[in-house]
Amino acid sequence: MSGEQMPGAFAASVEFFIGTSTELLILFVLISMLVFVLQDRFPAKRIQALLSGGRGYFTAAALGAITPFCSCSTLPMLVGLLRANAAFGPVMTFLLTSPLLNPVLVVLLLTVFGAPMTLLYSLGVLLISLTAGMLLSFFHFERFVTLPELAGCGCRAGSSGEAAEKPTLWSFNYGRSLFVRAISETKSFLPHLLFGVLVGAVIHGYVPANFFKSLGSLNSWLLIPIAALIGIPLYVRASSMIPLALSLVGKGMSYGSVMALTIGGAGASLPEMIILKRIFQWPLLLAFIGIVFLTACITGVSIDTFLHNGRFGLGV
Repeated sequence: MSGEQMPGAFAASVEFFIGTSTELLILFVLISMLVFVLQDRFPAKRIQALLSGGRGYFTAAALGAITPFCSCSTLPMLVGLLRANAAFGPVMTFLLTSPLLNPVLVVLLLTVFGAPMTLLYSLGVLLISLTAGMLLSFFHFERFVTLPELAGCGCRAGSSGEAAEKPTLWSFNYGRSLFVRAISETKSFLPHLLFGVLVGAVIHGYVPANFFKSLGSLNSWLLIPIAALIGIPLYVRASSMIPLALSLVGKGMSYGSVMALTIGGAGASLPEMIILKRIFQWPLLLAFIGIVFLTACITGVSIDTFLHNGRFGLGV
């Protein structure tokens, strides 16, 4: 990077840091408030019942598919489910599906790549997320979860076996209580959140724009795992990657490698992993990263295999 490009890169990093940290802080507070409302209105036992058994995995996947969250803004919902003692396997299925199967992404995929690739992508992510959740539960990875204590947030609805009176919604006092609890929850993640965004900002500003385009010269099968690994440190929404995917394909990258890059970046970005380290111990965090990497590779290889076999065409 030349000296002339340095000020522009610094400005881009600062702009990314301010914009993204502000957005994520607001989302953290708002989503935490929503989670607390749900916890107050629905007993923990009801949440546990919804996410229990085999159907709980499909319920969690459906919940992830209808929540238009990026990987980082999924975390308040994740913490809320864990605090309600929801079944661990379905909770992990939700964590995997939420950023990768949200409705905004699916509509964009359908518009840009067509129904066949969208269906293959969705089925691949769904099957791997369900399987991964079951395996993590089977091997008892829930023992590697450490939730932060909530300071000064008042009583936790549904935390005991006693029936608690449901709070009155839309009252000023209740709204203020929700806000205070949400701020307390956000504070417990604040250092990890800001550090994660800072890392993402540096990568955003100082990774050359033509870096990804230069990868097009590599063999497509070798490029898929490389693209997945490169995507993981990035903080990108899958929906914002789709328009870029068209230009990357035009520069020589295969559809499978572009999809692997998208899944890696959206499913396990470095900022998300830094925040997740607040609640996941290393064995679970590494297992999560490995699952996202395998999801990216398997989906990318499947897409390129179908394309090479002429199973479906793309008019892009």
